[in-house]
Amino acid sequence: MKNLTTLVTLLLLILFSCQSNKIDDIQGVYTVDKELLKKELMNNLKDENNQTALSTAVLDKAIENSVIELNVSGDSLKGLMFLAGQTSLINSKIFYRNDSMLINTDGDDAYIIPNSDGFLFQNVGSKMHIQMIKADQKKLSKDTEMAIDNLLQKKAEVKEFEESIGKWKIGNYVDDFGDKTGEGYPYCIVKGEHTNSAVVKSDVFVKAYLEGGKFIFQIFNSSMTLKESFPDNEFGYIKIKYPDDDVEREKVFFFKNYILESPGDEKPLVHDFLLNEDGELKILIDVSTASKYYSDKYQFILKSNNLKEIISSLKNN
Repeated sequence: MKNLTTLVTLLLLILFSCQSNKIDDIQGVYTVDKELLKKELMNNLKDENNQTALSTAVLDKAIENSVIELNVSGDSLKGLMFLAGQTSLINSKIFYRNDSMLINTDGDDAYIIPNSDGFLFQNVGSKMHIQMIKADQKKLSKDTEMAIDNLLQKKAEVKEFEESIGKWKIGNYVDDFGDKTGEGYPYCIVKGEHTNSAVVKSDVFVKAYLEGGKFIFQIFNSSMTLKESFPDNEFGYIKIKYPDDDVEREKVFFFKNYILESPGDEKPLVHDFLLNEDGELKILIDVSTASKYYSDKYQFILKSNNLKEIISSLKNN
């Protein structure tokens, strides 16, 4: 029994040694072979019967602008893949499955297949592979490292933004010079849906903020880069659905890119519910109530969540 245990241990050590040698053999920085990459992509176009003069020209430009640079250091692979407008960050431990080397990126496994020129990078289940050639440099280029840092920062910002959706925060008023005045207001950003006669459904973001005892709404596209446009200086109506399924209409005022609830001395329904009740409001903004030339509708949900705490914090400052 002792001899058997010793034999098994020896075999495991040999297997581990072989695997370690495979990784040791590919240490260093690698860049893509663009000529072989072009051939691979051209073959894919032929297989899909999509090869045209236009597609070939687009492909040439995509390969010219591509950046694929990977660094194998220890038992890890790190780098950047930019091709045809798509960017992938790679930062993975190298692991073994059935004596094959693999990495995992964005939830997908990919093979690392050593060859005489460097190694092939091939996603599991894909016929296409990318030939990586050993470079003279010992580290990723400064441009690649900078691109990786920028992408990581953007990912962190996106994650922070997504985690903050629906939570009330403090916004700051600024003066004509863009400097903070020291006064603030509660606001939150929620996801919503947009429909009109031309668009079945698209995602939007809604910024709701409290000012002067009433809520004001702004609606942005899905990338938060553009504000939706509305009729200017027109009255309209929104529908509010309460937790008990009761529905009320509330008068609003459209001006520039804003929607003000309960203009004048009318009772601010959204304000009164969120500051005095728990639960959520379903809100439907129908821009056609302000102008017959618009068919846009926006639907979103507002919750009181931490609104009272934010208001209390502003009062104490």
